Amino acid sequence: MIVGGLLAGVVINAGELVLHRVILQERWTAAFETLGKHPTGWTTFIPANFLVGVLTVWLYARLRPRFGPGPRTALRAGLAMWVIFWVIPTLALVPLELFPNQLLFLIIAGGVINAHLAALLGAWVYKADAPTA
Repeated sequence: MIVGGLLAGVVINAGELVLHRVILQERWTAAFETLGKHPTGWTTFIPANFLVGVLTVWLYARLRPRFGPGPRTALRAGLAMWVIFWVIPTLALVPLELFPNQLLFLIIAGGVINAHLAALLGAWVYKADAPTA
């Protein structure tokens, strides 16, 4: 479970890196300049993303007895993690009006891809390592 979770964390970190530091870099820079700040501290999210990966595979393992092993169950786990770790925290920023809503919704959209790819990989690795009883 840990190995699958750490690999899921790698997927999340890679996806977040591409999303925030490549695709959305200019938008983040502009948004932070409006606040009189510079976008820094992205590396602080790396350990948290590994934890999200581990929690995703843990949830997949907990869902397996009810929904069975496989990609459909992994996608359920990914959906739950996406809502908990991308949708809710990002939507909580909307009323603060710190960042443009379009930027926040792009984060949510990118997160759905990251969460589901991470869940699929983590579940695949977990399946390979899971003992058969």
